[in-house]
Amino acid sequence: MRIVFVLPGRSPKPVGGFKVVYEYANLLAARDHEVSVMHPWSCRPPSSLRTRLEARLWVERLRRQRGSIAPWFEIDRRVALPVVAYPRTADLSEADAIVATAWQTASWVAEATRETGKGFYLIQHYETWDRVEDVTATWRLPLHKIVISRWLEELAIEMGEGSRTSRVPNGLDFDQFGVDLPPEERPPRVGALLSPYKGREEVISALSIARARIPKLGAATFGTGARPPDLPDWVEHICLPSPVALRGLYNSCSVFVQASRTEGWGLPATESMACGCALVTYENGGSREYAIDGRTAMVVSQHAPERLADAIVDLIGNRELRLALSRRGRDRVAAFTWPRAAVAMERVLAGTEADGDARA
Repeated sequence: MRIVFVLPGRSPKPVGGFKVVYEYANLLAARDHEVSVMHPWSCRPPSSLRTRLEARLWVERLRRQRGSIAPWFEIDRRVALPVVAYPRTADLSEADAIVATAWQTASWVAEATRETGKGFYLIQHYETWDRVEDVTATWRLPLHKIVISRWLEELAIEMGEGSRTSRVPNGLDFDQFGVDLPPEERPPRVGALLSPYKGREEVISALSIARARIPKLGAATFGTGARPPDLPDWVEHICLPSPVALRGLYNSCSVFVQASRTEGWGLPATESMACGCALVTYENGGSREYAIDGRTAMVVSQHAPERLADAIVDLIGNRELRLALSRRGRDRVAAFTWPRAAVAMERVLAGTEADGDARA
């Protein structure tokens, strides 16, 4: 098949949604499909002479420097990376499957595939931080939806889109993420992602509250930004960790905290579980795929940093429970492999999906 994924732009820093698209592109190319990932300067035509010039210069620079499109991810050379000022129907006339990857690209893909029925919409979150009415409208477009979690599938069903929705859970790279230091040997140390969109202030507050109750508690955080000024001095922070450094951070921690109030999935949470951390997470929708309270994780239903801190303290103080959650959590995420996801995605795009094919 000739498959085109349409991103809403490019990101010079790691972004979970982009990472998932690049993973699929690599895997589908390895399965002998002709794959492209389109990167537009904007999802709308430039509106002035100045913006047209900016778009043209941006396109020319990135076309000369393929490696600068996503310098943080190794993209298979077989994957084409077209860079355009804005998406045009003519760019996709030969594709067998065209996949929108964000609400900004969905309307355009729907128009481009109106007569062919080759349009798909990979939905990785309910993007309510943008214009909610516009986001919701894209869910009702004549595109086949591919959602990554049960929570998103339930939303699609509520919107009357269940008959043209498939669920394909994300995968994990188990060569990249795994246990190096046995959980039994780890110190009382908590890991977390710091992002303004992922509950950064609540993470910092929860760590401070827990530290006041457990003075020997350590912590390590990471993110794409510099160390926040309000992060306590006793917390280690890594900006833009390499894959090796990120694996090392996860393996240095006994507990990982996910403080986002809504998630389509939550890649760092599952990565940490694969590396042996016991997970503490808010109930946030996407976490239901892997976080079962008291069995594979501690799930905090009340969105308050004090409750996150309570869960951290409980796990640090209860070695038996922490190790049990670590073990069962690893077993749970072991089902989410990228090869499994790629086969399921391939079947959806080819129209050969049978009931249960895409689901874990």
